[in-house]
Amino acid sequence: MDFSETSEQSQLYREIEIPFGFPEIFFSRTDTRGKIQAGNEVFQRISGYSWSELAGKPHNIIRHDGVPRAVFWLLWDRLKKGLQTGAYVKNKSKDGRYYWVYAIITPCEGGYLSVRIKPSSAIFGVAQAEYATLARMEAEETLSPAESAMRLMARLTALGFETYDAFMAASLSAEFSARDANLQKAPRRTLALYERLMPSAAELLAAARQISEGYLTYRFVPLNLLVHAGQIGETGAAIATISTNYNILSEEIEHGLDGFLQAARTVSHTINVGAFLLATSYVQQEIASSFSTETPMDGVDHEVENAYLDQQRATYQAEALKSLAGIEQELKNFFGMISEMKRLASGLAAIRIMGKVESGRLSVAVVQDLIADLEAFQEIVQSGLSDILQANGALRMDTSRLLEAYATEDAPIPR
Repeated sequence: MDFSETSEQSQLYREIEIPFGFPEIFFSRTDTRGKIQAGNEVFQRISGYSWSELAGKPHNIIRHDGVPRAVFWLLWDRLKKGLQTGAYVKNKSKDGRYYWVYAIITPCEGGYLSVRIKPSSAIFGVAQAEYATLARMEAEETLSPAESAMRLMARLTALGFETYDAFMAASLSAEFSARDANLQKAPRRTLALYERLMPSAAELLAAARQISEGYLTYRFVPLNLLVHAGQIGETGAAIATISTNYNILSEEIEHGLDGFLQAARTVSHTINVGAFLLATSYVQQEIASSFSTETPMDGVDHEVENAYLDQQRATYQAEALKSLAGIEQELKNFFGMISEMKRLASGLAAIRIMGKVESGRLSVAVVQDLIADLEAFQEIVQSGLSDILQANGALRMDTSRLLEAYATEDAPIPR
């Protein structure tokens, strides 16, 4: 594009999307400051720049203003912590046209490696709409990148993603499945199993949070029981004893819930990270294989980049396998905590029965109301534990299947 062209011509180009195929996969490598060190032919061709125009330039040379600054703030915040990151990104070519990619950026020696695939899943459509809304908010409200990132995270939570890791896992898995379908490839059993694990993990976490929130709602019942038992006098002695026992048990529940809820979060986090790592390992494997057969470009040391890509492939295959073992271990840890919560729930049920009998004998409305509160909390615990046991059973079964599928279908092949 001749940059002496009119603004009308420039605007016309901005509305044209550059087509590229699902088989095409981009890669670029930058230093720690985001300056381009290497890339492949697809990246150079779709961007519209010659390699000499890309080499040493900041990667934002292809940045499109349709992507909210929040996305890049989150991306760099994670990368600086050494975390692999996935995001939908709209890029701009040299002539002003645009193209969308799903980018997987991973730390590597001396900088970062970004591999991009063509997105097409239903989540991609949601992301496009959210980006447009957030970009408009940034402009209208003069939001800082950090403020905008908070808005983005709030929207992801509203859409059902507990964390950004949960969003990455769901989006990359969905993009890989959609890509395989477009390429008429058989679905990957491992990713399909992860897609079953992720909602089960979310259900488990929701049930654990339900118990925790129920405790907070009814945490003053033991104290109120004790106060009213004192007001009744000697006839309320039994209620006072029940209240004391309930208070002791309540303290155990409070102490146990902290670890219980954290263990549920850890299970969910481990599964989400594992799903993203596995899909990332597939992407790294594909780009390493693709680049090894590519005709070398002038200015790019093919041998050096092959080594970088092969190292990333090996790293993420190892990380994917490690994450699988981590899921199994975290589920074992959580199962131990479920057993403890079941014990506390049994104690709670016994106290509820005694309290109900005693409140019926006394016929004191306030005490009856408090025992009803105790009963309501006990029902929350029982319901939550029932949901957790169901989700935990599904998780353990699907994890076993996942380990088997990985061993038989996706185990790393030596090169």
